[in-house]
Amino acid sequence: MKRKLDEMINTCLRNGDFAGANAAVWQKGQCLYSNSFGMADRENGHPMTEDTIFRIYSLTKPVTAVAVMQLIESGKLHPDFPIGWYIPEFSGARVYEADGTVCPASRDILVRDLLNMTSGLTYPSCYTRTQKDTAALFGEMEDALREGHPFDTLTVCRRLGQIPLQFDPGTQWEYGTSADVLGGLVEVVSGRSYRDYLIEHILEPLGMEDTDFYVHAEKLNRFAASYEQQPDRSLRRDDAMHLGLNGQRSLPAFLSGGAGLTSTIRDYAKFANMLANGGTTYDGVRILSRRSVSYMATSQIDPLNGYGYGCLVRVLLDRTAAGTLATLGEFGWDGWTGTYFCVDPAEELCILFWIQLSNAGTSTPAKLMRNIVYASLE
Repeated sequence: MKRKLDEMINTCLRNGDFAGANAAVWQKGQCLYSNSFGMADRENGHPMTEDTIFRIYSLTKPVTAVAVMQLIESGKLHPDFPIGWYIPEFSGARVYEADGTVCPASRDILVRDLLNMTSGLTYPSCYTRTQKDTAALFGEMEDALREGHPFDTLTVCRRLGQIPLQFDPGTQWEYGTSADVLGGLVEVVSGRSYRDYLIEHILEPLGMEDTDFYVHAEKLNRFAASYEQQPDRSLRRDDAMHLGLNGQRSLPAFLSGGAGLTSTIRDYAKFANMLANGGTTYDGVRILSRRSVSYMATSQIDPLNGYGYGCLVRVLLDRTAAGTLATLGEFGWDGWTGTYFCVDPAEELCILFWIQLSNAGTSTPAKLMRNIVYASLE
C-alpha cells in the first residue's frame, strides 16, 4: 500500500496536478501511512510537512454537524425544531416561484433541513434567484471586510434568513449555506461564540491544537498557499477571498460553520478517528455517543452517484455507482481546495488526502488513494 500510494501521488505531483499534498491512513487508532509531497508554498520555498496548516473549507461542515449533534444529545435542540425559534428572520419562510414571484413556503426550515441540506438555502451563484441574492450578500460581506467593518456570524445568518428560498424546505437537496446557519444556531443555543464552543467541546478535548478559524501569527510559516489550475495546466497562486472569509490570518468576525476552519492533517485525523471509533477517542475521550455518529452517517436523501447524504456528510450506498472498493456506510466529505477525508466505521478506517487547489473537491488522486487502501485490506 505504501509503495503504491507514494508512486501514485508522486506521479500526480510530477504531472503538475497540485503543488503539494499530505496523505494519511489510520486504522483502529494506528497510523498505517503518512507522507508529505511537494511544496506547501512554492513562492516562499516552504516544503509540505505533516504540520502544514490548510484552509479546509467544507471539512468544517462535519465538525459543525458534531457540534449540533452534541446539543441534540444534551436536549437543547431537536431535529424537528424550527430555526425561526432561534433566529427570527427565518420565521415565516418564503420561497421563489418559477415566475419569480415570492410566496410563503410550505413550512419553516427545521434543524434537520440544515443538517441534510434540504433547507432551500444555496451558495452564491448566477443561475437561480436565490443564488443571485446570496451572491449579492456575499459581495456585501467582502466589501464590508475591505472597509474594516465585517459582518459577524449572526448578522450573516439573519441576512440569509431574509432571502427567499430556492424551494420548499425538505423537498429537494441543494448544497449551500445551511452549515453557516447551524454555526449561528450553536451560538444562540449555547450562548457562546461558535469558536469558543468548538474549542471547549471538540477541539481541546481532541487535542486539535492547530485547528482554528485563523492561523496564529507564530504559525504563519506553516500556512499552505492555495493555487488554481490554468488552462495550460500550470498552477497560479490564489490569494482571493472566497465565501466571505477574511484570508484567515487574523480572527474573523464571521465564524463560518460551513467553510471557516484551518487545520492540519494530523489534527483532523484525530477528529476522523473519533468518528471511526463511534464518537470516542481511542484513549477514552467521549465527544459523541455511538448512536449520534450513526445518525450523522445515515443517508436521508436519494443517492448521488452512489452516495446519499446524512448530517453534512456523504454516505456510501452503492459501490458500483460510486466506483469505489469502500465498505457500504463509509462516510466523509471534502473541501473546496481538495481537503478530503472518509471514515469507515466497520473497518475503523480513516483515509485523508489534502491538497490546496481551488475547486478541487474530491480530487482524482483522493479517489485513487481510496481504492489503493481498500485493496490492501485483508
